[in-house]
Amino acid sequence: MISNKVQSKTSGARMLLGALAMAVGMPSAFASVTTYNVVETFNQVVYDVSNPTWDTIFTGSFSYDSVTQTVSNLTGSLSQAMDGNTTWVPLTYQLSAVADGTNGLIVSVFKENTTDVFQGGGFASTGLMGPVRTYGNYNAFASIYVPFADPTAALTQAEMDKLAYADCTPGGLMPRNGSGTVCMAGWVAYANGVPGPGGTMRGTFPITQSITAAVPEPETYALMSAGLGLMGFVARRRRKTR
Repeated sequence: MISNKVQSKTSGARMLLGALAMAVGMPSAFASVTTYNVVETFNQVVYDVSNPTWDTIFTGSFSYDSVTQTVSNLTGSLSQAMDGNTTWVPLTYQLSAVADGTNGLIVSVFKENTTDVFQGGGFASTGLMGPVRTYGNYNAFASIYVPFADPTAALTQAEMDKLAYADCTPGGLMPRNGSGTVCMAGWVAYANGVPGPGGTMRGTFPITQSITAAVPEPETYALMSAGLGLMGFVARRRRKTR
């Protein structure tokens, strides 16, 4: 017959293993995936004097897996500068992630569940926008750049050249008289080897991007605290049964 003392030790060992799984095993399973916030600002040159704060802004979040070097769940909103940033277009479909050599990813998110933005289809994922006309589905997109080594690292000019947006929704079409066919769009263009404004109206320049690690949810801290507390309880129980 197994003694109560042996049974107590066995039970304590099982509880300890469970506590370790909660406090250590579960967080480590997700340790490679981090949630980040991103803000892109496309300075609208046309408003530099009249309305300096009327810039096109994309703000969103995404998950980055440092092991597989993949981005998922990029979502956010794109402001409409012509309305003084009082109107925002939701972008909820991450449909493109293109590796830029070995340095990072160009990740694009769309309003509609399609990558067709401009007339004739397609969109820009490299800063080379192509024709800026509506495709008929009133789509919109924004592209961000995520460095592999450190998503929060400052971008080089070559990496900033990959940032772009287009708003072909009704509120982003020009002229704004109900018959507009030209999308609001922005990217970096070059003249004689010098970066400058690219896009419709007078273009957007400079373009900036800021990525920061998101603050963990309170539930994450609660889970870890519960696991550590259970470990302490098991340790005290084992001391009492010796």
